[in-house]
Amino acid sequence: MTIGLISRPRFSGHETFACRFAWLPKAVRLIDQNPAGLSDDDTAMLELGLGKNMVRSLRFWLEAFGIARSGAPGWALLPFGEAVLGPEGRDRFIERSETQWLLHWRLATAVEHPLFAWRHIFHRRIRPDFTRSELLVEMRQEGGREGFDHSDVTLLQHIDVMLHSYVGGGPASSPEDALDGPMVDLRLIRTEGRRSGIGARSETVYALSRTSIDEIGAAVVDYAIEDFWARRRKGESIVTFRDLAYAEGSPGATLRLADDELRDHLERPGKPWAFRPTGDAGAVMMARAPDPQTRLLAVYS
Repeated sequence: MTIGLISRPRFSGHETFACRFAWLPKAVRLIDQNPAGLSDDDTAMLELGLGKNMVRSLRFWLEAFGIARSGAPGWALLPFGEAVLGPEGRDRFIERSETQWLLHWRLATAVEHPLFAWRHIFHRRIRPDFTRSELLVEMRQEGGREGFDHSDVTLLQHIDVMLHSYVGGGPASSPEDALDGPMVDLRLIRTEGRRSGIGARSETVYALSRTSIDEIGAAVVDYAIEDFWARRRKGESIVTFRDLAYAEGSPGATLRLADDELRDHLERPGKPWAFRPTGDAGAVMMARAPDPQTRLLAVYS
């Protein structure tokens, strides 16, 4: 099976490191001061206080979150990174929970080069609970169907980085690096005891949590709706409720929202869309072109 270049998923590049809390603000500051500095290993290591592999991992995460991109003459912030973490950004040091939810949203809904483990866990599998070895079997099979032949080592490293991103407990080489990443506080993935896995070996059971709009913030959900519409349903004036609740990269699936709560949110007045119940699903009509960047700024108003 031939995989299109634009949608080709990523299995590696993070150098086995989950993103740490301090990395993104420090990288954005370096980009602002010296756009070419992040491209040079020695300069980046000196300025950021990280080892070479961590610097490479940080570059990966900047692109995976859609915060910055490498080019000529150096790195540059993208609109999302500029608005949130830039010199005049709304939350330069990731102090607000809304920013943590937005980072999760950006990471789990990438259209270009999605992270394979994120896509599989949040959008492809049905059961909310899993073990590490169960994920390995599933991802090996799914990757094979798409024409990939990655080793179990590569897949397990990718799984571990995903788990450390939400559960924490990754390797640390300094007190700063011992801090968990910006998505651990969301508690989107929790541990639920142990069970016998492949080979009858007892393993930790992980499960996706349900969340509420009160936890996430209504403005973040509004942004997710418009961002989903703009990136995955571009040019369409009507989107089904089922799409918003269950489709790959949708607000419902990515933010782990209950159907009833998402439906109630869509029916609230004062939004640029109108919800029309039809059968057991319903349709949502947008009165104007979705504008996620303006909606992003409203998160911090």
